[in-house]
Amino acid sequence: MVKWYWLLYHMAMDKVGVSIAEMQRILEIGQYRTAWLMAHKIRKAMADRDAGYSLAGLIEMDESFFGPKGSKRGRGSERKSTVLCAVSLYRDKKGEEKPGFAHMQVVDNASADAVEDFLDRLGCGVTTNEGKQLLETIRSDGWRSYGKAAKDKELLHLKVVLRDPKAAGRLLPWVHRVISNVKAVIRGAHRGVSEKHLQSYLSEVCYRFNQRFWEKELFNRLVQACILTDTLTYKELINKNKALSQN
Repeated sequence: MVKWYWLLYHMAMDKVGVSIAEMQRILEIGQYRTAWLMAHKIRKAMADRDAGYSLAGLIEMDESFFGPKGSKRGRGSERKSTVLCAVSLYRDKKGEEKPGFAHMQVVDNASADAVEDFLDRLGCGVTTNEGKQLLETIRSDGWRSYGKAAKDKELLHLKVVLRDPKAAGRLLPWVHRVISNVKAVIRGAHRGVSEKHLQSYLSEVCYRFNQRFWEKELFNRLVQACILTDTLTYKELINKNKALSQN
């Protein structure tokens, strides 16, 4: 149990991710497979906890691509995994936009159907007591899938025109910051991840991002999330595919 608690502590607190090989060494866990399974059990708890969050108001949306270096970049890539990302925004007391919660999802493509399914997972259609839709507005680039999905879901669409692709980080700052953070964690602590388990690592980073509001409670909240989640077995983990990992 002490080793479990130390792993939980590091995965909850370390913003740049933790190397499971390093945790195996520090915690003196006999086999890497054991430490790897322990970490994935924790990631499942993180994903299940975040699944209860609905995004509200205005959200930034964009897609990104994860995969081997050297392959074609962008929406035409066949060797990379497509990932949708959304970040809810609110205004602080000074009237400045600040990020709320973030969600990321591995999808087959960036089609309107995929965007609509993602919006449903984010809580699109959930209404307040006054009958007002909780999620109201999408801010994205001009990719047609976002416009069609917004229209189908009766959402306002704020289209950002990207004349220079390099300006995306400035015009859609928060969603690109989250994407950059995830890529940094995957390249750094994990030194790359397989397509089959990519969703788990996305969920881990989003969970820590979403929990930043409760910095003093990070460890306790993750312990509680692990208690409330269903057990993930090694057989389930190694046999799961990308579709099953979407939660």
